[in-house]
Amino acid sequence: MNQEAKPKSRLYVFRPVLRFLPEVEVPKRHISFREKFLWSALALLLFLVMTQIPLYGVEKPIQSFFGALRYVLASHAGSLVELGIGPIVTAGIIMQLLVGAKLIGLDLREREDRALFTGVQKLFAIFMAIFQGGALVMGGWYTRGGNPLPLETKMLVLGQLVLGAVVVMYLDELVSKYGFGSGIGLFIVGGVATEVIWQALSPFTYGGELIGAIPFFFSTLLSGGPLSEAFTRGGANMLGVIATVGVFLVAVYVESMRVEIPLAYGRFGGIRGRYPLKFMYTSVIPVILAMAVFANLRLLTYFLPRLRFMDPYLNAPRGLTEVLGDPMRTLIYFLLLVSLCVAFSVLWVSLAGMGPREVAESLDEAGFLIPGFRRDVRVMEQFLSRYIGGLTILSGLVIGSLSALADFLGALGSGTGILLAVGITYSLYEEIARERVSEMFPALRRFLGE
Repeated sequence: MNQEAKPKSRLYVFRPVLRFLPEVEVPKRHISFREKFLWSALALLLFLVMTQIPLYGVEKPIQSFFGALRYVLASHAGSLVELGIGPIVTAGIIMQLLVGAKLIGLDLREREDRALFTGVQKLFAIFMAIFQGGALVMGGWYTRGGNPLPLETKMLVLGQLVLGAVVVMYLDELVSKYGFGSGIGLFIVGGVATEVIWQALSPFTYGGELIGAIPFFFSTLLSGGPLSEAFTRGGANMLGVIATVGVFLVAVYVESMRVEIPLAYGRFGGIRGRYPLKFMYTSVIPVILAMAVFANLRLLTYFLPRLRFMDPYLNAPRGLTEVLGDPMRTLIYFLLLVSLCVAFSVLWVSLAGMGPREVAESLDEAGFLIPGFRRDVRVMEQFLSRYIGGLTILSGLVIGSLSALADFLGALGSGTGILLAVGITYSLYEEIARERVSEMFPALRRFLGE
């Protein structure tokens, strides 16, 4: 039977260019637990080394352009990874939106289209690195001797920023194919962990004062100084340490919550069981995407002075002093972040195949049904929509609210960073546990989707 050929996407014009774009080869065999661990550790080590390599030709900025957003973006001021994961995440958001809106004619179920999507997304990430790096360089963020940079030095710095972003992109691809989780998540966790340890335990001094909150607390205690200073001083303090522990415990508890749906297996007499849906259904994805939007808006406000009125609302007030000092800014930031998280949560469910229809089809193919109902994928979809619809909105609402409140309390490494680190680590733990089970019982690999 002759079938009308589906028109190809206009993005196929990029195919000749994509042939010159390097790609990490897909593994042709099962990657063992040990190998995955080594590749993940190597990628993280290389990333951390890059954070310590300063940009050649400029003075290191006193602070990061992205402020507290740097923890979410895995950005390190004045280093090769100044842009962090920003270009990758931004390219991913825009490409997913274009696919979801059917504006580029790609069907990700088709192998050719999926390969093209991946290639164009990498190309777009490089373009975003040029744009974001160019905004910083041409906007005058970097100086030498307090003076603006000459044009040739600006081009040199831009080249370093783009190179750093490209290396991060390929490290992310390496981890995704040969390691645990994704490079993006790994780099966020690595950056947040090192920052929390540094702020809490650093024995070094800056301006004659201990950097670490805990060493400063004991130093004050032993010297007989006022302990209130250890809790209220600027920078890392004991209130931040307590807030960090509190945010960590709340995040672990919320990540472990499940909503269980009753199911029955169509065969073997209708054996009954429960299908667990995570309370944080979209996990930390919405807040990562929201922070990427904030970062790009900050770049625009820096490049376009007329938009600088937005800048205070794109960075969370840090600590109770800032929160109480400007309650209007606090409220606007809170509402903006929560709204974006809810919107991205809904969007992610529809784009990532996590909606009621996709879950219902998956369960139906596995032979499951809802007890008391006939086996029909439409019935299951309607039943699941009661749960998944609510969990989608609720998870975006909760992660946005927790992220904002954690920042308001002044947690070390930013409250958002702690939340992300916990969520990503929890997902990594689940993946590692599955990998260990499949190593012990190879026959289970097919069941686990490997």
